[in-house]
Amino acid sequence: MPEPSPSIVRLREFLELLDVPSSTLKRDPRGRTWLPPEIGALVESDAECRAELVRFVEREIELFDSVRQRNDPLFAKDVLNATHAVEIAGAGLDPRVRSWILGLFYALATIAGYATLAPLFGLSERGSVLAQARAALGLASEATSPSAWGLAAVGAAVALALLLAFMPSRRPSSRA
Repeated sequence: MPEPSPSIVRLREFLELLDVPSSTLKRDPRGRTWLPPEIGALVESDAECRAELVRFVEREIELFDSVRQRNDPLFAKDVLNATHAVEIAGAGLDPRVRSWILGLFYALATIAGYATLAPLFGLSERGSVLAQARAALGLASEATSPSAWGLAAVGAAVALALLLAFMPSRRPSSRA
């Protein structure tokens, strides 16, 4: 694409900063009333600048016309209906219980992230993740099955989290 002429660059820089109402653009598309004299002279003397101004005016009018909308007298009602309170599972939980659930899932996410990223950082060379976990939990004997312990721990954590999340809670009554 050829480099635009200096006069086109100057006109485009001016038009980018310009804020003219669409009614003015429709009434005077050639810019005789709203262009400063030096830019007006530039447009009159250069055919490329005239074409650029016509393109600018057409795009601006199209933009103004595309965003025009009818007033909606029921807009406030629609917004209020869309924002009605919705019962969210676990919304009535005690904040301490909710913190425990979040902590549990953060811990599970951390373990999953470690298991995924350990080989990338060379941590897997120290033994398998299960072997590291067994050593950390003091279950390093060969008699215990690490997959059974891991499965039992994850199953218990998930069951506890689901039980606490969906347990109905009593809300204090607001009667005085």
